[in-house]
Amino acid sequence: MNEETKKDWGMMGAIGAGVAASACCTIPLALVTLGIGGSLVGTFTAMEPYRPFFIGVAVLVLGYVGLREVKRARRPDCDCEEGMSNMKRRSLLGMGFVITALLIASPWIIRASSANEAIVEAARFSGLHQIVLEVEGMTCQLCDVTVSRALTNLDGVEEALVTFEPPEAVVRFDPVRVSIKDMEVATSEIGYPATLKQGAL
Repeated sequence: MNEETKKDWGMMGAIGAGVAASACCTIPLALVTLGIGGSLVGTFTAMEPYRPFFIGVAVLVLGYVGLREVKRARRPDCDCEEGMSNMKRRSLLGMGFVITALLIASPWIIRASSANEAIVEAARFSGLHQIVLEVEGMTCQLCDVTVSRALTNLDGVEEALVTFEPPEAVVRFDPVRVSIKDMEVATSEIGYPATLKQGAL
């Protein structure tokens, strides 16, 4: 395996690890936003405990690829044939670094962009029925956003404000169109079981 191929595989490995590191957070949110629920979403949310491992792998592989490129840049120029020019190779490596970094940081980026959305939703609550659901398993940066999206995708749920502390969802809904059981099923399917908080009705 030549040096060029090693770099290609290294960068693909880093991007792959970046995808895996973001899979527990961003992929479930994307699927729920598209209206896709069920066990598929739950499969990705179950990867959350392994997120630090995948981040570590991505950082190590990026460091390895970067170190090889630094060593290559220090070599004297020669007339050797190369698969691509230095500029093109470094541009591709730079893009790979940026893509991997964005994948790893995506939960925090999306979280920052949706922070105000929850505040606006809370302010718009109007005269529908309101319940509080206790939500289990929320540990990643986007769990609350994913749970909120899963609930508001239900026909009849007008708004859902989900918090980590306490781990619960305040839901405004039309009881004629949607039931509490529907909400419990929707959240359980995506890996965050929710049950009606005692004394919250």
